[in-house]
Amino acid sequence: MNSTSSNSTQATGWTSSPDGRGTNEIILTCLFTIVLCCWTSVCPNLPALSDGRWAQVRDKLDLTCIGLLGPEFLLMIAVGQRSSARRSVKKFRDAGFARWTLAHAFLADMGGFVLEAEDLFQPIPVDAEQLFYLIERKHVDYPALTKEEIDDKSKTDTVARFLTIGQAMWFVAAFISRPIQGLSVTTLELTTISFIIVFFATSYCWMHKPSEVFRPVILRCETSIAQIRSEAGHHDPEAYQRTPLDFIDPSPYVIGLLWRYYVHLLHILHIPLMSRPMTSRPQTRIRGDNFLKTELDHELFAAVFIAGFSSAFMGAWDFHFPTVAERNLWRCASVYTLAFGLVGSVYVWIWHRWLPPRQQVDELEMGQVGLPEQ
Repeated sequence: MNSTSSNSTQATGWTSSPDGRGTNEIILTCLFTIVLCCWTSVCPNLPALSDGRWAQVRDKLDLTCIGLLGPEFLLMIAVGQRSSARRSVKKFRDAGFARWTLAHAFLADMGGFVLEAEDLFQPIPVDAEQLFYLIERKHVDYPALTKEEIDDKSKTDTVARFLTIGQAMWFVAAFISRPIQGLSVTTLELTTISFIIVFFATSYCWMHKPSEVFRPVILRCETSIAQIRSEAGHHDPEAYQRTPLDFIDPSPYVIGLLWRYYVHLLHILHIPLMSRPMTSRPQTRIRGDNFLKTELDHELFAAVFIAGFSSAFMGAWDFHFPTVAERNLWRCASVYTLAFGLVGSVYVWIWHRWLPPRQQVDELEMGQVGLPEQ
């Protein structure tokens, strides 16, 4: 294991722990803390009406894998959903719907409202923006669902949350106390700290998102979907990607476009590492790994934590490593991680703020590589 000792310190291999810290204890404690924080922080979207209970567990496992792969990915998903929910609350309340809360908006964006219509052979999910569009034009009635009823639908595991908070706080306290006492810490413990920080930010963003909701609210639309599309100037009934209501707020988000593209490539290569593939058209659920547009303050919020995560590995710059090669590899990886976070943030900023939506899609040349229907 690596330590903060000077280069004269002798490197040791696997160490048993009968009376103190050993390799096994450090590895198990770090892995347990990372997995526990990731598992309890994720909030999957609703499965389709035709899905079984296992589908929602699979969706939660998928999001957990994304968080383990890169906690900044999970944070950006949560930040986008919170930003969308806040926009929805403002829009509904400006229109006179004072009872519309963040919980309602999150529920809508996670597939908690599905639409039935005479020309739909199966119900389709409507997000918060689409629901507002339909309510504003009186195609559907405002859902008579209170926040208390949403909370009743939500099945948050309070015991697991308290266990996670306690474990994370204990780990952070132990990590801080060791350098104060002149004791060493390892690179794995430093990595765990960086994960904990991002997962706490993710949990904050999803604080108002209902958890473990299985059945959606069904809304009946008396107007045909064809008429709704025709009134908006969309006359081709098959000209959509996910659902016939795609024309409502169709502008893409660069991270979402890139993510969908690379996940699609993984499916083509028969490596479905994350997310269940969409097989129905129109789609019957809203993907949980959907990156939504973010507002400036939310982008800055995420940037602070992503910068902290990316720079945390630089803290081991002067750690003692068994070999010079290992030390150089760690330093190169740390610099790359920091540069990736900084350059990626600037790239997304320029793309999102300055390029018009249509040009964003053209820049990715999705028409040539085959943008998946996800």
